Amino acid sequence: MRSYGIYKVKKRYQSFILGREGLLYDLLKDDAHERPLQEVQFLCDEIEEAAIDQAILKNLGKSFTTVESDEGEYRLSHPMKGSIHISISPYSLLAYCDGSRMLDLDLFVALSGSDDRFFAVMDEQGEWGWLKPVKQDYHLMTERTIVF
Repeated sequence: MRSYGIYKVKKRYQSFILGREGLLYDLLKDDAHERPLQEVQFLCDEIEEAAIDQAILKNLGKSFTTVESDEGEYRLSHPMKGSIHISISPYSLLAYCDGSRMLDLDLFVALSGSDDRFFAVMDEQGEWGWLKPVKQDYHLMTERTIVF
């Protein structure tokens, strides 16, 4: 079983984090989901349950045979791919995927369709990354230029 912590990085910090994802991973891999660290509250938006509900039930639910939803908890299963259990906490989604890696991809595509600022951490494997590749505008690149 693979487990993920999925966070929504605040828009104003997204360009700052580009290129520093390893540091964000180091912070998030130890995040206590019941009481998020002050740094997590500073860097990440609170999770909007309505947006997640729409992303999971409308986008992800189409391709699963069983979809259950109960107060911020979701259980989805597919006879060939396996099952996903998702729970929402104030600053993160906790996702447990049991089965094919296609489950993970389905989840990431559904969530990234609702917003492009989701960042996932899979601590057991030391993996992390944006659910949707970040496009960097030219004006953002010039803002990060340091003048001596």
